[in-house]
Amino acid sequence: MRGRPFCRRARRALALATLGAATSLAAAPRLAHAGQATCSNPSLPPGTSTVTELTPGRLTLSWTTSLLPIWASETVEERDGLVRNDTRLLSFDSRLAAEYAVTPWLAFTMAAPYRVIDVELDQAAVAPGAEPPGGSIHVRSERLHGPGDVSVGAHLARELGRVRLHLRLGTSLPLGSTVENPHLLGQLGQDHQHVQLGTGTFIPYLAAELAHDLSPRVSMSGWALAQPSLYENGEGFQAGDRYSGGATATLALARRRWVLGLALEAHGETAETWRGRVYRDEGNAGRLDLLAGATASFRASSAVVFTSDFRYAAQSWARGTQVDYGVVASLGVSVNFDLRRKASWRGADHRPLGPAGSAAPLAPVPGKITVIDLWAEWCAPCRCLIYTSPSPRDGL
Repeated sequence: MRGRPFCRRARRALALATLGAATSLAAAPRLAHAGQATCSNPSLPPGTSTVTELTPGRLTLSWTTSLLPIWASETVEERDGLVRNDTRLLSFDSRLAAEYAVTPWLAFTMAAPYRVIDVELDQAAVAPGAEPPGGSIHVRSERLHGPGDVSVGAHLARELGRVRLHLRLGTSLPLGSTVENPHLLGQLGQDHQHVQLGTGTFIPYLAAELAHDLSPRVSMSGWALAQPSLYENGEGFQAGDRYSGGATATLALARRRWVLGLALEAHGETAETWRGRVYRDEGNAGRLDLLAGATASFRASSAVVFTSDFRYAAQSWARGTQVDYGVVASLGVSVNFDLRRKASWRGADHRPLGPAGSAAPLAPVPGKITVIDLWAEWCAPCRCLIYTSPSPRDGL
């Protein structure tokens, strides 16, 4: 009995903290900025990991899109002399994912990203009376878009009471387009850009997540993700290794239709190389980011769930002229399809129990499994099994 008031206080505190964090992020968003926005390859950090329960025969389709707005103002050396470039860059990352559960502990996954980079450039000559700039070899108003590297893998799950362990492992497929060495093109005075839609290599990934239910409504989870880059592509480009980790606390409300959460994440990336060389002045030269944010999901039905999250870069340590993350916003939806025929109680042999100590006259059916379910109106766990809505983790 002593634990119940504490759980209620913990739920109220978590709800108020989530609401406060979401309000502050919405009221005062800080856009990202960079020394030279297009002289790096800004990639959105992976979203907050979400635990799912594996139901055999269930196909889960999910679509998520993330937005990173970037403002940059820099003075660079162009063909016509020193020029001030004011750049607005919007990075969209949409991802369509599918997961099919074969057993309660094994599922196969696939994700196909599509990336859009929208750039607008305003230029002005630095020197008084100088001719208006005639363009830039570093950046221009344009829209880059196309599919990224598809990933395929397996999802392993194990539940131990209220503790859930999930492992995800697989690899990316080099389907996204890549560019030739932009550093050499820049040295030759030719137009170039550093944004790539893919890596041109197979990059394996390994993710682990551990979740624990503190109460029927409050859960805590921690996760880690590793994406090591093993070799360079045909252009001599080798992406940096990426490592991420975080912790999330969630609170279920309104008969588990709403799930609110707070998240703290760290994302690290080593320097990319071109023919084994690291360029410190341009490109992704290594970084570490600490993000904090709020998450929310809404279960519209037993098969449809809407998700959203807002993450704010509390601190960034980036080498060179890379993007400093500001607010990263994501929206998504997932839909479940049960492809296997569900078990039915139709035709089952029902018999009420007699007086205490008497035997129930249930006759087993040859060749069939006989299940005896003891149920009573006064039994609280029995009522939970009958009336409780599905778990909000189904299909997230």
